[in-house]
Amino acid sequence: MWCFTCHKRDIRSNQNYIDDYGEVLSRLPERTWDSSVCIWMETHWDILVDLWTEGEGRSDLVLGAKVFETYSQYSIEVDMVYVP
Repeated sequence: MWCFTCHKRDIRSNQNYIDDYGEVLSRLPERTWDSSVCIWMETHWDILVDLWTEGEGRSDLVLGAKVFETYSQYSIEVDMVYVP
């Protein structure tokens, strides 16, 4: 089971970053995971997932998030969408 969270102010900021980027996000293909990265931080995973757009394919945008493992589920806390 998965549980996603994102603070309200972060949702607005992330939507503004995506709008300013000027492309429409698309569904992530399976090969997304070939270039995305994660690192174990002792209490959670920090992840950077490459985002894809309709016009570019793999874009410069990434999704930064934290993944927490609990007994019966994963909890994903979205931090931000940005160009590193």
